This record gives sequence, structure tokens and C-alpha cells, in this order.
Amino acid sequence: MIRLVALLTGAALALTARAEAQRQPGWEVRVAERIEVAPGASGAIAISIAVDRGLTVSKDAAVIVDLIAPAGITLRKRRLGRGEAVDPEADAPRFAVPVRATEAGEHALKIRMRFWVCGGKACRPVDVRRSAVVVVAAPSAPVVPPADAGTGGAP
Repeated sequence: MIRLVALLTGAALALTARAEAQRQPGWEVRVAERIEVAPGASGAIAISIAVDRGLTVSKDAAVIVDLIAPAGITLRKRRLGRGEAVDPEADAPRFAVPVRATEAGEHALKIRMRFWVCGGKACRPVDVRRSAVVVVAAPSAPVVPPADAGTGGAP
């Protein structure tokens, strides 16, 4: 009996974990998982909201993107709204978040988005967290040819 209860509990936990890993019904937040940037250079992380047909992201409620950058990368803004979206009037806005690399290494940018998904006459709030890795490659040393290069080795 105890084994049966343990087995059923394990199965329920496995199903719950699988359900949480699946796409939410009606919407999805897509974030570029990884970008590479040279030291001192800038890049952009793509963030978008995708909604199923018949749904929209509310234009009456705020779309808020909060960003937490570790040492090694800098941001122009730590909070973005619908007005900073690439396409602010779209039913599902998307963002291109500029980042600047300051230190070599892999840096995890934390992202929190809040918005309302609407369909018909009902809306529901969405609060989701994602992350993206910004890889800053160390500059490579310039290749210096040997002193006797081009002379054929002859003195």
C-alpha cells in the first residue's frame, strides 16, 4: 500500500513538472537564449510575446519589461514599456534590448515581463520570468609573424 501511494505521488509530480514546462495556453514569451558580443561592443537581445489567434496583449494595460544585468554588461534602461517596443501598436509587441559588453565571460541577464492577455471580453494578467546569456569573448592577441618570415630562412 505504501509503495502504491509513493508510486502515485511520483507520477503526479512528474505530470505536474511536465505540464509546467509546456507552453502556456494562448501565449508565449520568446527570448533569445544566448547572444555573443565583443568586449566594448553592443548587441541586442530579442524578446517577443506571441499570442494565439483571437488573443491580444491589452493596449489599455501596461506592458512592463524589467531587466537585471550582472557586472560585465550594461543596459541603457532597466525598465521598458510598450513605448520602447519595436512595434508598440502590435497585438503582441516585441523588444530589442540593447546591451553593452564591459567584461569577458558569460553573463546571465534576468528578465521579468508583466502584461495582460485578452480574448473576447476577458483579460488575464501574465507575470513571467526568463533569462538570456550574454557571452563576451576575450579579445584575441594579434598574430605576430616570426622575424624571419618572408626571407625564406636565408641569412
